Amino acid sequence: MSETGMSETGTSETAPRYSIVIPIHNEAECLEAEVRGLVGELDARLLDFELLLAENGSSDATPDIAEALAAADPRIRVLRSPIPDYGYAMKMGMLAGRGDFVANFDIDFHDVPFLLAASALLEAGAGIVVGSKLMEGAEDRRSFARHLVSYGFTTLLRLLFDPRMDDTHGMKVLRREVVQEYAPRTVMTRDLFDTELIIRARRGRVVVKAIPVTVEEKRKPRSSIVRRIPRTMRGLLRLRMLLWKERHGRA
Repeated sequence: MSETGMSETGTSETAPRYSIVIPIHNEAECLEAEVRGLVGELDARLLDFELLLAENGSSDATPDIAEALAAADPRIRVLRSPIPDYGYAMKMGMLAGRGDFVANFDIDFHDVPFLLAASALLEAGAGIVVGSKLMEGAEDRRSFARHLVSYGFTTLLRLLFDPRMDDTHGMKVLRREVVQEYAPRTVMTRDLFDTELIIRARRGRVVVKAIPVTVEEKRKPRSSIVRRIPRTMRGLLRLRMLLWKERHGRA
């Protein structure tokens, strides 16, 4: 086991410019094609990168496919956890990243032009750049229900935490030093790790920028929105209380 709490295979000795983290869970049907497509696009742009596949609790052939991809390309690293937890996998992948810029993509939602645009903002002084599905210029081609959930979630974040909050789920790119400083402080996993990370970074005066993105569903959601809503609501209330106690010095 690595110090991140996940077992790992596939490493390269030199630190790359980009570390791209993709949590994967039961992705056997699409994993190889999506990874090869992404790597091909990165190579076409001559980008210096490592790809971290953060496998978490899969019950299909996902681990074997990921290991085969890593064996064939030293730039691909596989991190493994027995726990099916998207947020935990993202956190461990980000902390394991060695690049100057650490990106989070989904296996069915990755965008190299976004990565490059975000990098320009990071080089100009931002600490985090998120892909926004809600700001002017964005295009959300998903179902109305999913768009409504995204809008409602972001509205809650603005009411509970910070009126400047934008999307916290989806694509994002961070400076490595921001990840290393703030990710270890987080306590939320599952749906809310990245939300907590961005809230903590904002409170630490890290500059957060947003870029409009286009999103569409390539497949059905992996978990029920109806089931996630109450879980997420409870998590947000817990996070608000936790941050309040921290601010006021209470255990």
